[in-house]
Amino acid sequence: MSGQSPSVQGSVQASDGVQSDETGTLAMTAMADMPAADGFSVNLDNYAGPFDMLLGMIANRRLELTEVSLSAITEEFLAYVRTLDTERNMDEASAFLDVASVLIEAKSAALLPHDEDGTQDERSLEALRERDLLFARLLQYHAFKQAASDFRVRMDDNARHAHPGSADPAFAAMLPQLVWTLTPQELAGIAAAALTNAPLEHVATHQLHVPLVDLREQSALVRDRLRALPAGEGMAFSKLCEDAHGTLEVVARFFAILVFFKQGAVQYRQSGPFEPLFVRWMPGRQSAELVGEKDMS
Repeated sequence: MSGQSPSVQGSVQASDGVQSDETGTLAMTAMADMPAADGFSVNLDNYAGPFDMLLGMIANRRLELTEVSLSAITEEFLAYVRTLDTERNMDEASAFLDVASVLIEAKSAALLPHDEDGTQDERSLEALRERDLLFARLLQYHAFKQAASDFRVRMDDNARHAHPGSADPAFAAMLPQLVWTLTPQELAGIAAAALTNAPLEHVATHQLHVPLVDLREQSALVRDRLRALPAGEGMAFSKLCEDAHGTLEVVARFFAILVFFKQGAVQYRQSGPFEPLFVRWMPGRQSAELVGEKDMS
């Protein structure tokens, strides 16, 4: 037993190698805390339910380990593993192997025969020592698991606070030394010169407000031009808008044609989609209502 860690030595008595009740309880508690297949359930003669609850009952000595069929548990777990994705659930399978090895060692040591005077032979003592090694490993796992949980809680608690950043000394030493070649007065002079020679900013305001278009004026223009044509003749819409100042005036004139068409004052002709649009004033129609704000509603 040379070279054991203090935790392992503390779990084995020097006189007879028998594990103390306190250490055994801690080890079984650590074993019950292991993440051994959270969704795995067993169905035995003396127990049926989640496997982690079975470990808890064994740890609390509500169920004797010698009364549990480990072979049946292993067979059921193998069937359970076949339904899992081995690449994603490898940790679950390895955790079960750790727990199963402890259970097998503990049960085999409990089933070993004793001498007539109540002492155990060297083989049983060696089995107990091996069991203690496994228990010590479980205790270490329990300690690391608790430490990881504490770190996680602390990181979550401190996540809302800003922490000043700093470089590792080894990396900070690699940064070049900053050498100032200017005095504060010279730096202030450079800044003043840059601001003085900066071009004046001219803020254009025409893009802030869309120029308004007089709908009545544009509809009157469309009416007058169409009525000025000889009777029965039409005008292409592109010709009607060739002097428009911007897209808004084109839209206003097209809207006027739609309103006049609704009133029955104009006719239009177009041979196909995206083809030229021709518009003419209806013969005999003397007047029509100009487009107003009420037509926009």
